[in-house]
Amino acid sequence: MANIELGELNLRQGKNDVAFDIFFELAQFELSADAQFALMKMCSDGLLKTDQAESLMTWLNRESGRGNGYADYNVGLIHEQGVIGGKPDYKKAVEFYTKAIKEEVHDAFCNLGNIYITGVGAAQGVLRDIDKGAELLAKGAELGSRQAAYTLGSHYGKGEIIQADYRKAFFYLTLASLALHDQAKRILLIMQHSVKEDFSEELERAQHLHAKIQNMRQLYKLL
Repeated sequence: MANIELGELNLRQGKNDVAFDIFFELAQFELSADAQFALMKMCSDGLLKTDQAESLMTWLNRESGRGNGYADYNVGLIHEQGVIGGKPDYKKAVEFYTKAIKEEVHDAFCNLGNIYITGVGAAQGVLRDIDKGAELLAKGAELGSRQAAYTLGSHYGKGEIIQADYRKAFFYLTLASLALHDQAKRILLIMQHSVKEDFSEELERAQHLHAKIQNMRQLYKLL
């Protein structure tokens, strides 16, 4: 029986076709989230042949039609990255990320929010909306997306797109760090040395929200 470890071994050995077949089998017949992640990584890294990428897209679209939120998210990611077709399609990405959000895929809040906050899709009719983007990122962070927390914290820390707010930056980066986001941890260390403020209140709030998120995850597992 094929397994993730066997697929990863073949991938490390440069046997991409074999790795694809293993991951694709696991994704189709066992709905393995790890296999789907591996396939998307291969896709974004340019390791799939045209027919393999098309087969993956066909399957994801079929799963999307069945209400598979992770399939919606992955189709959105493919369109956002322009993996198939040679250039990003932000309208399609927004469409599928929105569907994924309705299916409770919380990382979709991050991708959708970042499209709005950065305005990368403006030329294709997806107008920049900084407030909407920040609201989506905050909602994703509140629901447990560490990538949404990291992204919003980074925006507040940099102050390039939205006004710099070190307290909000510290809160969201701490939330991401508590969820084991390595880059968030590194940025927090830099902030603690460079920004001489007392962030104890933000730390307590982040710890409280993180505990709430973990409790909800445990509850879902028991249901």
